[in-house]
Amino acid sequence: MQNENPTLIEEDEISLLDLLQVIVENLKLLILGPLAAGLVALGISFVITPTFTAKTTVIPPSQSQGGGAAALLGQLGGLAGIAGGAAGIKTPTDQYIAYLESNTLRDELIEKFKLRERYKQKYQDTTRKVLKENVKITADKKSGLIAIEVSDKDPEFAANLANAYVAALSHMIGEMTLKEARSKRELLEKQITEATQKSYQSPIIREAIIQSLIREYETARLDEKKENPFLAQVDVAEIPELKAKPKKALIAVVTTLAVGFLLLLFVFIRSAWRNAQQDPESSEKLLSIQRVLRQQLPFKSKS
Repeated sequence: MQNENPTLIEEDEISLLDLLQVIVENLKLLILGPLAAGLVALGISFVITPTFTAKTTVIPPSQSQGGGAAALLGQLGGLAGIAGGAAGIKTPTDQYIAYLESNTLRDELIEKFKLRERYKQKYQDTTRKVLKENVKITADKKSGLIAIEVSDKDPEFAANLANAYVAALSHMIGEMTLKEARSKRELLEKQITEATQKSYQSPIIREAIIQSLIREYETARLDEKKENPFLAQVDVAEIPELKAKPKKALIAVVTTLAVGFLLLLFVFIRSAWRNAQQDPESSEKLLSIQRVLRQQLPFKSKS
C-alpha cells in the first residue's frame, strides 16, 4: 500500500483549521443569533390562537352483518363517486370514509353548523375546503376502526362537529338499511302471493317454499323496524382540555436550529468571499464573473 501524500494531509488540516477559525471568529453571532430567533418565535407562538382537536372512533358495518349491510355496501359504491375518489375504493371501510369525505356530507354539516359564517367564507366550495383542512379521517387496518378528528379554536365546537360526523353517517346507514329492508319485504310479499296461487307437483314442496318465504319476510319486516343495528360509536368525542397546536417548544427549537444552520452557511460564504478577494487570481475571476453578469442580466443599468 502506498503512503498518503503528506501535502494532501497538510492541506486537509489547514482547511479544517480554517473552518474552525471562521466558526470561532463568528461564535457570538452563531450562538446569539439562533437563540434570539428562537425566543422571537416562542413569543410569536404565544400570540397565535390555540387550536383544539376532538376525536371520535366508530366501528363500521361489515358484510357479515346480514343482507341489509351487504346491500348497503353496494349502494355506497354510488355515493363514493361524490367524494371524487371512487377509483381508489377497495374495501367497505374505504366506502364509508368516501361518504364521510363527500360533498354531500360536508354540505349537510356546513348548513347545520353555519360554517360559511364561522369560517368567514363567501362560497360553498371554499367552505368545503376549509372544513376538509380541519377534519382528518383515518382507518386502522388491523382493528377496522374509523377515527374522525376535528380541529377548531373552540374545543366544544370541535367535539360537537366530530360527533355530528358520526350522527350523519349513522343516519345515512339507517336510511339505506330501511330502504333495503322495505324493498325486500315488498318483494317477498309479492313472492308469497305468487307462491300461494301457483300449483306445485307436491303439496309438501309448496308448503316448504311458502314457509321459507314467510320466514324471510318476517326477518325483513324486523329489519325494517330496526333504527340502526350496524354502526357502533366506540369513543364519543369529548371536549379536549389540551390544545393541539401551536406546539411552542417545537416551534422554538426548529426555528433556533434553522437560523443556526443559515447563519453558519452565511459566515462560511462570507469568509470564502473575503479570501477570494484577497487572492489576486481569485479576485480576477470574481471581477470576470461580475462583468459577465452585468452583460447578461436584462436589468443592467444603461450608461
